[in-house]
Amino acid sequence: MENVRQVSNDIAHDLRTPLARLRQGLEVARGRARTGAEYQAAVDRALDEADGLLQTFSALLRIAHIESGARRSAFRTVDLSEVMQTVAEAYGPAAEDGNRVIRAEIADTVRVHGDRELLTQLFSNLVENALQHTPQGALITMHLTRQFSEAVAEVADNGPGIPEQERSKAFRRFYRLERSRITPGNGLGLSMVAAIADVHHATVQVLDNAPGLRVAVRFASGDS
Repeated sequence: MENVRQVSNDIAHDLRTPLARLRQGLEVARGRARTGAEYQAAVDRALDEADGLLQTFSALLRIAHIESGARRSAFRTVDLSEVMQTVAEAYGPAAEDGNRVIRAEIADTVRVHGDRELLTQLFSNLVENALQHTPQGALITMHLTRQFSEAVAEVADNGPGIPEQERSKAFRRFYRLERSRITPGNGLGLSMVAAIADVHHATVQVLDNAPGLRVAVRFASGDS
């Protein structure tokens, strides 16, 4: 019940601002816009706000669907090495455009039992989070190894990281550091990571990379 209460409070708090912007923009258009171009600009801004709200609700519904465990029945043996390599290659050009580097240090044929699409989403979210919250010139590392009966996957960067006292809140819905509130996003990326890890019975930790952030995900290995 406490978790439900916290989520409700977070939704009310974090959706109030874009709804207020949407309403204010429409009021301004009604009271001040005099030309077709001004009305068009106001409509475009309102559509952008509405799209952002819809994306937020879509992410919330997707997290709820993942947490329900509905997809667990379709789990198969997945080559996690291939998943992480695919994500690294997909985000390579975006990293280069932002003057960042993605380095893949991925052991071959590490397998886990899971959902390939969800695992791709997990690592995509982690890489996007690193790209969004690191300065130009940052190094982002994707690392995968076998450790006894576990597959240990990490996404690390050498950016500003998260203060130790804030790390326990990192997976909370809508949670964002104060310095991150001026950047695009809805604070649900790491919440989705946590939901996907949980449905795979994996553990996920936010750690200090000295400097930067390191997110470690531990899966039971699917290798025989």
